Amino acid sequence: MTNPGQRNRREEFFAKLKAQGIGLAYFFGSQQENAPLLLNGEIVSEIPDSDLDLGVVFLEHPIDYRRLREIRQKLEDCLAPLFAPLRLHLLLLEEENSHVQHAAAIKGIEAYAVSPEFAREYRRKVYALYADWHSWWP
Repeated sequence: MTNPGQRNRREEFFAKLKAQGIGLAYFFGSQQENAPLLLNGEIVSEIPDSDLDLGVVFLEHPIDYRRLREIRQKLEDCLAPLFAPLRLHLLLLEEENSHVQHAAAIKGIEAYAVSPEFAREYRRKVYALYADWHSWWP
């Protein structure tokens, strides 16, 4: 059963992503299973000494590097308290290599999507990038 405070935490997460122009967010890595629990307001009994990887994809990727850094820092600062006691490690997936994108979008947990179509198109791009990389690397 979810109390109103728990529902608000999830809604706050979605609202903050939407406000910054984020189209997709994925939990991935060693803490991907604990992240949704924390977002739902559940208590995670044992928190290992590792961080929570959260990968995000912009609806429209900012070209300006300074603006990109500002958005990343603002997002990390406002989202980190939602996942305490885990340390948040925010990654801008479009800035990462194909392995990181694959780990997030294909092996991770989708935490937020502005639409199923946007998610499907991004995953298609990730599959293509990953396949291209593996086609020439032994």
